[in-house]
Amino acid sequence: MLKFLSKKIAFQWILLTGLLALSVYTVLTQAQLANEAGAAFLYKNFAQFFSHYPFFGKGILIAVLLLQIILLQYYFIKNEFSAKSSLLPACLYLSILLLTSQLTIISPLFFTLFFFLATISINYTSSSVTSRNNVFWAGILIALGTCFDLSSSILLILVVVTLLINQFFKVKEIGILLFGFVLVYFYFFSYYFFTNNLNEWILTFQQVQILGILNQEVLLQTRVLIALSFLTIVYIYFMVRISIINEAKVVILRKRAVTLNANAALIILCLFISNSSYPYILGYLSAPIAIYLAALVPEKKPFIHDIIAMATLFFLWL
Repeated sequence: MLKFLSKKIAFQWILLTGLLALSVYTVLTQAQLANEAGAAFLYKNFAQFFSHYPFFGKGILIAVLLLQIILLQYYFIKNEFSAKSSLLPACLYLSILLLTSQLTIISPLFFTLFFFLATISINYTSSSVTSRNNVFWAGILIALGTCFDLSSSILLILVVVTLLINQFFKVKEIGILLFGFVLVYFYFFSYYFFTNNLNEWILTFQQVQILGILNQEVLLQTRVLIALSFLTIVYIYFMVRISIINEAKVVILRKRAVTLNANAALIILCLFISNSSYPYILGYLSAPIAIYLAALVPEKKPFIHDIIAMATLFFLWL
């Protein structure tokens, strides 16, 4: 099925249009924000804005969703994970969001996905001046991400690892990354200080909760254990398979595969930092899984990969 879709760009457009229309409809009619207790301060501010202006709040959510799709497609095409033009990453991504109710219950990880896709889409292999500018902006984006979801702090490690994989280690670029990150918090500090709300702002950090996944009895249920076990095995299979596919290719493509695997491995850490609950917490894996599934489409034995894709979607839904 995926092999067939990969050859028919017209069908991909039809499928993407339908999924996007359904996603927008879901946001407009069903979207609710998850409990803001224990969340970062910008998410709390957005929750208050959403409660007072739900129409505009949903408009922001739709805009963020569209940006996620654009960034996902840009990352997939830029890294040449497919020889042909393909909309499958966006189609698979929207399918996962719908199946896992990520567009019905909007949790902080929805914003983390945006900052994750924005961060990995930045070019870190250009000239030194451009690369440093990009690293600086990455630091700013990650800092903003942590203001919505503390789990976004993992993206700092992600950028450092990406720099290590794609070029020689440079302390200066790491310093620029951290400077961009700190600059955002310095701005917020200054704003709240001069508006006499500094104590209230600091209090929001004391209320942040993490490790929500360790406090859920649902993880002991048989169906959940089966689903998590299957997803773990498939996730490892994706990483190994993408490495094998690119093993005989040119150096730059091998580095892209290694970077993708590193990104996919690091995003798993967000599951343990986040305060989100199961099954919504699996949303962190939406983008990597969509990329892996779309990248494996050109592989031989498409029937096997169709079964893996359907099983993966089923266990994400389960």
